[in-house]
Amino acid sequence: MPPSSRLPFEGTSHHAARHHRGLVHVLGILSLLSAVGPLITGVLIALLGEVLGDRSLGSTARAAMALSGISLPVAVALALASLIVSRAPEQLWGPLRVAAGPAGLRLGRGDESRWIPRAGIRSGLVVPGPLSRVELQLRRGQLLELRVATEEEGARLLVALGLGAAERRVAVSLGSPSGELVAGCLSLPVFMFLGFIALLPFIAAHGARSFAGVTAAWLALSLVPTWLLRRAARPVQIVIGSDGVRVVRPFSTTWLPYAELTGVETYYEQLFLFGRREDRPVALRAGNGLAEALAQRIREAQRRAAGGEARRGVEALDRCGRDVAAWREDLRKLLGAGDYRAAGMTPEDALGTLGDAKAPQDRRIGAALLLRIAGHPEAQEHIRVAAEATVDDGLRAALELAAEEEIDEASLARALR
Repeated sequence: MPPSSRLPFEGTSHHAARHHRGLVHVLGILSLLSAVGPLITGVLIALLGEVLGDRSLGSTARAAMALSGISLPVAVALALASLIVSRAPEQLWGPLRVAAGPAGLRLGRGDESRWIPRAGIRSGLVVPGPLSRVELQLRRGQLLELRVATEEEGARLLVALGLGAAERRVAVSLGSPSGELVAGCLSLPVFMFLGFIALLPFIAAHGARSFAGVTAAWLALSLVPTWLLRRAARPVQIVIGSDGVRVVRPFSTTWLPYAELTGVETYYEQLFLFGRREDRPVALRAGNGLAEALAQRIREAQRRAAGGEARRGVEALDRCGRDVAAWREDLRKLLGAGDYRAAGMTPEDALGTLGDAKAPQDRRIGAALLLRIAGHPEAQEHIRVAAEATVDDGLRAALELAAEEEIDEASLARALR
């Protein structure tokens, strides 16, 4: 429920746009299913008929395949609809009243207003330029763009929502989802034709005696290369968190913790990440002002990760090969007579270690466990913020479990792999 009180951030946006990327993805999947569904169904029925020796299933299989005459035009229509949706975002011309706070975001125009709860916003990014804007990734696969007067105003909006570099990781797709769809739609008929040509000698030699086998081979020759080409056209994704940067390509992943990231540079619409262990920089094409926006976000997160000295006595939080039960018990002993000072630590030391991206992963998990054991009043919130800001999936999962005091050996093994 939207709050009635005044929110920490208030401003005006003269233009907003909403991209329905989730709908693009759904339409693309439906298009693919319409294109190959009847064919695959027919092949499965035909194979079942051969296994069971039931020839009557052959006519059923042919009838299912004949539905392709209807489903293929439907697939084309769905693909076109997906392409149109991806290229035509919903425009919201201003002036729009923008108010934001920990509870969410309010957009107003005239007597109308729309409330987006904070739980419905995944992440945010300030994109600098002559027309600076804030991009908000929403939970339902939508991207909301809000034009702001200055980069500083955009940064204040993110801070008000709790989406700053220290509070939330951000994942950005460097490209349009329509590229993947176009690659699949254009390549499928080509590979279907080439597969048929490749099987012609076998068909000429054996006739229709192995109808199901020939059809299955034809589908494999059509669908496998189509899937590979479609996968190759998938947009590159970059994830920026408090602990490092992960670049996810169609067939590979590059992980650059901030301790190994030696430089971040931009050149026109390209972003270059230099790693201590990388032979060459990681080069990413990021248009529409995103290259500089990503570079600024990475530099800010790296600067925060590098700040501060190691806390005193925090080595006692390390796991040191103990199982979870023994680790918990030893952490409980650290509390002595009910406070942290038995180990020379304070609650601030544990909180600082929890948010220290340079600290070993088991030490950060130990800090989370210690805060929960001590009954710190804001332990869960601090642990969740640390989890939401990290890129490492295993560490994030372990911290989320530690927040609920449900951590086990399996989750630790994944986090400390």
